[in-house]
Amino acid sequence: EFMALRLENSDGCSGRLQVFYNGTWGSVCSDWMLTHTASIVCKQLGCGDEGSIETVQQRGNISGTAWLNHVECGKKNSSFWQCPSAPWNRQSCHVLQKETHITCSGRRAETPAALVAECPNSTSCTAMEQIRVVGGEGGCSGRVEVWQRGAWGTVCDDSWDMEDAEVACRQLGCGSALSALGEAAFGEGTGPIWLQQVECRGPEQSLWDCKVQCGSRGACQHKEDAAVNC
Repeated sequence: EFMALRLENSDGCSGRLQVFYNGTWGSVCSDWMLTHTASIVCKQLGCGDEGSIETVQQRGNISGTAWLNHVECGKKNSSFWQCPSAPWNRQSCHVLQKETHITCSGRRAETPAALVAECPNSTSCTAMEQIRVVGGEGGCSGRVEVWQRGAWGTVCDDSWDMEDAEVACRQLGCGSALSALGEAAFGEGTGPIWLQQVECRGPEQSLWDCKVQCGSRGACQHKEDAAVNC
């Protein structure tokens, strides 16, 4: 199962804490949340070595998913995913005041050039580094592949349309989409088919922001690999 972490704000280093799980972004509830946990989040996102939990005065109920609660990171934990928590639950908390908001600060670790080149093997890859196109020219057209669980895999063309292609091109840093292609237009890939039933609305910043079915299981075959021209 692909999982990701983000702070929902324009700078990516402050805002509402969200996790991507089971194809959906959801909030993290603040019960038992300590500053040490906030610092681990900030370090993992490359946003500094310190984090503070912000108090946000919001009223009302959470309209979307709230995946986690009672997250307790200890000194032995170096990643948010190592921290114990209550079981995954779509409604771990119900009111907006319980959502975790974090602001990062402090010294940001320098990323060695070698790590950038091998980013798919690290825990701090950007969305742009988790997608590529293969078989086309110029790095902005070809079969769409995404990095997950230590391997590149393809995207199924079921429901693949211009809205999905627009988001893929944006994530690639290639501007707008010219066409959304299916039926392995740039040749069949190999290995897993990581994403199926991608349903983007168009304005999302990456495919991970869209409604999507993750995993290598399903009826899709490589003759149905999705592609783009950007």
